Amino acid sequence: MMERYPFFESGKLAGYVRTFSDFVEVLRGGSHLYLWEGERGLLHGGRGDFLKAVYEPPLEAPAGAGGSLEERVRAAAEAVGDKLRGRRVMVDFSGGKDSTLNLLAVAELSELVGFRAIPVYVHVPYLEPPSCIDHAERIAGRLGLELEVVEADRRMMLFYLSRDGLPRRGTRWCTFLKMRALREAMKAVGADFEAKAERVAESGKRAEKLSKTFARTAYLAGKTLNLVYDLPIERLALELVSRRLVHPHYLEGLPRVSCSLCPYKGLYELAISRRHELEDWGLVEHAARRVHQRYYHAVPWEEFWGYALWRYDPTLAIIRLRERSLADAGSSLGLEEVQRMFSSLWREENLEALREILKQPRGALAEALPAR
Repeated sequence: MMERYPFFESGKLAGYVRTFSDFVEVLRGGSHLYLWEGERGLLHGGRGDFLKAVYEPPLEAPAGAGGSLEERVRAAAEAVGDKLRGRRVMVDFSGGKDSTLNLLAVAELSELVGFRAIPVYVHVPYLEPPSCIDHAERIAGRLGLELEVVEADRRMMLFYLSRDGLPRRGTRWCTFLKMRALREAMKAVGADFEAKAERVAESGKRAEKLSKTFARTAYLAGKTLNLVYDLPIERLALELVSRRLVHPHYLEGLPRVSCSLCPYKGLYELAISRRHELEDWGLVEHAARRVHQRYYHAVPWEEFWGYALWRYDPTLAIIRLRERSLADAGSSLGLEEVQRMFSSLWREENLEALREILKQPRGALAEALPAR
């Protein structure tokens, strides 16, 4: 995750925090990098080829902060209302911040313009907490919508877990199964358009893609509707917190909602996600052990599982393990402290501080951060 999140102390902006690779980066009185190790992050000196290979510079905040959600919905109605009127719009809905605000905006737009909004949730069995379905159903119900819940093919999930083990970076077979379920759902509900919630600020690749997609038309590109693509994290948080539509995982300190063992999560995120209830943790660990014995036997099981080396192909897993020994650790940052940083963005007591951020240039705020 490349986006910086503001964090707050005593109702005031205290700094910015983000995750990338297995690092947590804290901007407060300078930039501090912590390489995650178990329940804590170890301060990294910021030197060496290891860091150069994994460092991902943060993206600049997008310029879509101005105006309320209601103003955005009215602008979308004027821009694309005629094309949507009387149609069916399937809304990809995960319950995360982006998809929740997009669903809220699409629901309000449907009332203003006159079309049917159909939220669809794709559950990934074995890898995703079933409790996420409950949250998604609650949110949809609060917006007066009936949620369509589908799931990735269980038989194929078991096949891939048995053959390939857990999904890893570069070969996320789970994404293929999830997208297939979504395509089937779109046909089943007879959707004319699909509402997605990708945002420019999430990653460099996504920023490039969305900038090209929506360069000529706002909100609607072909058959894809997106009402949040240019919004910064502060705007999303303000809108969701003020309406009490926050996913519980954010209040636990997770920066995103995804499968518990997503290979693109860092070790900080996995330390929290491993506490979540899955259908069968034993099945998941058994799949990991089988692929470890088959392809990763040069790495001890404890390190393979503890450092989540299943996220990488076997050659890269060994390199990643060796590179950890090159990190020069100084002071540490505890898990609970980072959880407080990330979760502070989603707490009602910080709403006024969020409003202040949206009134000012981001650079000016960074310069005014307290030293530590």
